[in-house]
Order: sequence, then C-alpha cells, then structure tokens
Amino acid sequence: MLIFLLIYFGIYGSMHAYFFWKTVQALQPQGWWLALLTGFLLLMLNGPILVRVLERNDQILGATAMAWVSYTWMAILLWFLSMGIVRDLWNTGVRAAALITPESYRLILPPKPAYIIIIVLISAATVLGFFEARDLKTERITIKTQLLPPGSKPVKVAQISDVHLGVIEGQKRIDQITSIIFDEKPDLLLCTGDFMDGAIPHLNHMSTYFAAINPPLGKFAVTGNHEFYAGLKESLAFLKDAGFTVLRGEAVTTGPVRVAGVDFPAERQTSQLSYTDEGAALDMGDDAGLFTILLKHQPFIEESSLGRFQLQLSGHTHKGQIFPFNYPVKLRYRYLAGLYDLGRGSRIYTSRGTGTWGPPLRLFAPPEVTIFMIEGVD
Repeated sequence: MLIFLLIYFGIYGSMHAYFFWKTVQALQPQGWWLALLTGFLLLMLNGPILVRVLERNDQILGATAMAWVSYTWMAILLWFLSMGIVRDLWNTGVRAAALITPESYRLILPPKPAYIIIIVLISAATVLGFFEARDLKTERITIKTQLLPPGSKPVKVAQISDVHLGVIEGQKRIDQITSIIFDEKPDLLLCTGDFMDGAIPHLNHMSTYFAAINPPLGKFAVTGNHEFYAGLKESLAFLKDAGFTVLRGEAVTTGPVRVAGVDFPAERQTSQLSYTDEGAALDMGDDAGLFTILLKHQPFIEESSLGRFQLQLSGHTHKGQIFPFNYPVKLRYRYLAGLYDLGRGSRIYTSRGTGTWGPPLRLFAPPEVTIFMIEGVD
C-alpha cells in the first residue's frame, strides 16, 4: 500500500503541479483566488482516496458526490496535460526555429490565450464525453462456423463487460443493460469481468435485476481485476445472486456450445488465489469439436491456446475510454477493441466496456452491449 501511495502521489501530484504552474502563469491569481486554487487542487489530488474511504464507511451520498467531481476532474486534468504538453512542444520548436529565422518567434503561443483555448476545448470534450458515456450502443457481430450440429438454429450470445457498478454506475446503467438484454432475448449471456467496482454491500440489491434474466443456455462470467479489488468473496456472492455461474479455470457445455473461463491473474496485485490455467480450462475431453467460447478479462492471447477456442471474449481496455488515450492503451493491448482474426480458426473480440471506470465520461469509445449471432454453415 505504501508503494502504491508513493506512486499515486508522485504521478498524480506532478500532474496537479503542472496544472497549478500553467494556471498561475496564465491567469496570475492573487490572494484568495490563489488560496482557492491551491485548496481545490489538494482536494482533487486526494479525491479518489476520499471516495473509497467514504464508500467503505457507508457514506454513499458523500462518496457519490466526491466521485462525480474528482473523477470528472481526472479526465479534465488528463486532457489539460496532453494539450499543455503539445503547446509546450510547439513553443519549444518555435524558439528553436527562431534561432535561425527570428521572425518565427511570432508563432509562439502566449500563456493566457493558449490556456483559454485549452479550457474551451476541454469544456467541449467534457460535455460530449458525458453524453457519449450514457449512450449505450448495441454492437452486432455474425460468426459463421462448421462446429454447430447440422440443422441447429443460430446461437445468440450477449456480452457485457466492465460495467463497474458502484457510486457512479448504478441504477440507470442497470436499466439500460437489462432493457437491451430483455429486448434481444439472447440464448446465452456472458460477462467478461469488472462487473462491480468498489465496496459491495450498497450494491447488493442490484443483483436482483440480473437475476430476472434467464437465457435458455445460461449466464456465465469471469473475474476481472476489480472483482479482486472489491473483495473476491463478496464479488463472487454478488455474481451468484445475479444468477451467473463464474468460471474459474474451468468450462461447461451448454447446448451446442462450450464456454470456458479463467480468472484475472490477481496474485501479484492482491495476494488472492486466482485460477488462470487456460490449458486446463480448454481441455475438451469428450466435448472436442464443439464451438468454444473463452472468457478472459484481459485481451491477451496464449499461443498454445490457438485452435482450441473459436472465439475469445475480453474487455478491460475500454478502448482507452477517452480520446486520445486509446493510443497509449494500444501500446499495451494489441487487441484494443473489436474483432480480430488470430488464425488457426480462433478469433478475439474485445469489448469497449458497458460502463465507465474513473471519469464518468467517454470520448470516441462509446459503451456497448455486444450481440453475437453464431451461425452454422452447410
């Protein structure tokens, strides 16, 4: 925990210091204005920690208010840092060019006009991001296969991922998701992790909304990192109450398909036991030859698994959630979002996520419920 806090305050504190420096440089606040700016930034620096403290002490109203303010601020600060660095690099380039051609110096972006432009752009991005985060899309994917029994009807599969139920994502998101699921009437409902976020007790009543969904081929889920952060025992109990069978390094056959699932590899981060043996989960036995869906929270591929599943469903990336952070996330996760052909008869689909984490905003990465139609071919 100490190492985490040192890293958190080191990185996030530096970001706040950058904002403070640029604001003072541009606006030159004095007296109470300077004190107000300092106090606000100190509060926002500690905001995410205060959210968890309030939540765990059952101060849900206070936690919700702090979450909305501090997590929205997190996005604003990230955008400010990105645009501010671009402006700094531009001015550095102009100064270098001015050494050769002095008239280039007129292209310098002065502190105050640049600051105002950045704030206007961030304000527009925040408004757009707020509405996009609430616009839950239904994505549709058709997959042809020879592994369905002859004459069997298509299998309709719904995937949700990264809902992050908590003090921000609550009843309205539940209503959106369940409305889509009831309308679509899938044969199979799958969740690829991070269903909840934060302390569980005040979320328990929400499990009943999902318990009312009963697809004919069942409901299956795997753990994401946030199931472990929130408390694995409590998370598993919530998923069970919601009617999900949690697959932890195991597989089940349901109708004409087989569903396998593995845990998020949590030992290094939480010291909690996780079941990540993908090979064991994909051991077909007598069910070889069935269309196999692998549930795995992170969109990583094990080479030895190729050809042993036809479709891996993952999440975790949120497609970066707010532009332009899809680019650095892409450096970590090759299969950032969407459907990819892996070869040897295997594919992966990475969901953009069904909710939000941290900032209650999305920009160019709308949330989704994904509907797959698995159809046989003659």
